[in-house]
Amino acid sequence: MVPLPEPRTDDDSTADLTGVIRARRKQIWRNRLLVLGVVVVVLVFAGVVWFSPLLALDKVGVKGSDLVDNEQISDSVVKTFGGTPLPRVRPGSVEKDVLEEFPRAKEASVHYSGPRSLSIEVTDRTPVLAVTTQNGFDLYDAEAVDLGAVDEAPKGVTVLEDSDGAPNQETVSAVIRFMGDLRPELRSDLASIRAEDEENLTGVIVAGDDRAKVAFGDSTSASLKMRTALQLAADGRTDIDVSVPSVPVTD
Repeated sequence: MVPLPEPRTDDDSTADLTGVIRARRKQIWRNRLLVLGVVVVVLVFAGVVWFSPLLALDKVGVKGSDLVDNEQISDSVVKTFGGTPLPRVRPGSVEKDVLEEFPRAKEASVHYSGPRSLSIEVTDRTPVLAVTTQNGFDLYDAEAVDLGAVDEAPKGVTVLEDSDGAPNQETVSAVIRFMGDLRPELRSDLASIRAEDEENLTGVIVAGDDRAKVAFGDSTSASLKMRTALQLAADGRTDIDVSVPSVPVTD
């Protein structure tokens, strides 16, 4: 803003004041035009960034998954979002797409990693049950999501042993409910589990150096049944029935 000059008292004072006002208006318009020019430049730049193929997504780096091929995830994201200018690619949309396409992934953390690339950190679902099959084991997590087949059961994952034939879906679901309700710190103490049907679950638990056979009954109150069985096994009991955990039976 141009400061007004000191007022004059000679014959030309009115003319001088008119000139000052005119100069002040010019300065105001110059400032306005400058601001407008900056806004136009910003809008043009934003438009170029938003639509320019120079910033089109063409590379996706993926790491962290052992249950899903990282390259498959990368190819899927490039197929869906490739060619889109990176500022228009929303990480949340990419994450949602990955989790829908690859249900074995529990989380997918998506970040911009360059002018034309994304990086994705995948967290796998945690298997809690390995179901014995003729060719190895089928893995399931606590939400009954099929995590695929493996040759050997992962360490620390409870094995559903063969109970005179492959269990039906209701039986498998009951076992998974039992494992899902079981607190993580107790799962490693359950070495294996068997199921004649959904109402008759049995297993082998590990208490220190000792093992005990346990009848769990149905899939309810899993943690309470396990804690009760472990306490009895620690006292030397080797054959335990906690199908009614408030009234356990031992031999």
